[in-house]
Amino acid sequence: MKKNIFRNLSRREREIMDIVYELGEANVYDVCDRMEDDPGYDSVRITLGILAKKGCVSYRRENRKYIYTPIVPRKRASQSAAKNLMRTFFNDSPKKAIMAMIDMSSSAMTSEELDEIASYIEKERKKSGGKEKKK
Repeated sequence: MKKNIFRNLSRREREIMDIVYELGEANVYDVCDRMEDDPGYDSVRITLGILAKKGCVSYRRENRKYIYTPIVPRKRASQSAAKNLMRTFFNDSPKKAIMAMIDMSSSAMTSEELDEIASYIEKERKKSGGKEKKK
């Protein structure tokens, strides 16, 4: 697997990538419309060009516009981001990361969502056959 291309993105680059992932594909105007602080067309255009050089997005030309698409599938990118978050803030502990996320959002979660999480954990427990992880 390639090294994590998202690890060294600036805040602005991450913000733009979030928008491109949200839309699936986007042109400069699409990105500008979704940004809160109105960075300007040229700034977004240049940043998308940098993201293309870094291997984060590909682009194609449609008429007079360039359409940018993420290169890394969203699922793989989200897994990479989660691993980085876990490593950075939770000492590589999935348990600590999951507990923090549940604690952070438990008041906003429905009973059905909590049941779904519990069901997923039980399914994973059965898949592992109850094996203890060696340290």
